[in-house]
Amino acid sequence: MRIHDSIRVVCFGGGTGMPSLLSGLKHNPLLDITAIVDMFDSGGSSGILRDQYGILPPGDILRCLLALSEDEVYARKLLLKRIQNHHEPGHTGGNLLLYAFEKVYGNYLEAVDALAQILSVRGRVIPVTLSPSTLCARYTDSSISKKETNVDQGLFEGKEIAELFLDPPVQASCEALAAIAKADAICVGPGSFYSSVLSNFLPAGIRDAVQESRAPIICIANLLAEGKCMKDSSIMELARIIEGMVGRKVSAIIANNTAPTREVAAAYGAEQKYPILPTESDHADPRLCTARLWSDVSIARHDSARLASVVTFLISKLLGRSKL
Repeated sequence: MRIHDSIRVVCFGGGTGMPSLLSGLKHNPLLDITAIVDMFDSGGSSGILRDQYGILPPGDILRCLLALSEDEVYARKLLLKRIQNHHEPGHTGGNLLLYAFEKVYGNYLEAVDALAQILSVRGRVIPVTLSPSTLCARYTDSSISKKETNVDQGLFEGKEIAELFLDPPVQASCEALAAIAKADAICVGPGSFYSSVLSNFLPAGIRDAVQESRAPIICIANLLAEGKCMKDSSIMELARIIEGMVGRKVSAIIANNTAPTREVAAAYGAEQKYPILPTESDHADPRLCTARLWSDVSIARHDSARLASVVTFLISKLLGRSKL
């Protein structure tokens, strides 16, 4: 049930970035959170379940359910434990539970809601589409990659994406469209830029719904750029790509302002991942808000509490509300 006078916040993303945001936001009782999640994962256990059994990929859904759960320690034990057997080795408990619930309810969304109830999730997690499809990219050299993992591989090889598309085209879920229509604020990111963030705006209806919404859009920059072609992209260049995808100007842009140590930067550089930091021209844009969001030097992950604090400050400012 929605808390009286709560702020309805819709978050777009996926991968490992979105959970960092959700894990922080859930502690504010004045925020009514809905995560709209990418459904085109083609790797790992999610990809196997998708290919063998036709289930929509559960990976990003489960990460968001975990982040929004009341007891993350309990949820982690339940969802992330890998079940080993001779017939289906390596699937996590969460993947198997979601698969089983879909068979019980005959509906993926009801399966997600049922698992959310078991985990006492604070908010709601909604698939961006309920139809199977494959993420594809057309690069500037006219080559095409199909499947999320191959699209990302193209980026690491230095290819520049000219167009993202789905094969086949699919319709957005009605629940996702309804959540956007009711949103007071919209967050875009963090998450893998092309395959977990921008991909959410490809199902038919999402872009139109965001354009029709009057909710301010807050763009959250990743800590790292992925692949050679994104190495020198500025925060504002990435924000403009998002604006081109959603068809609207973003109201605020959040970015980390603290560089990692040389050793950490070198380690990520060996993986062709590069820190994204504000440039002088980025700072010239009044929409930019920076903070020390990379606090754990051992891993590139947004500090959940600090990110949530910045997001709630900007929401209250953009909506003209007293401090949330």
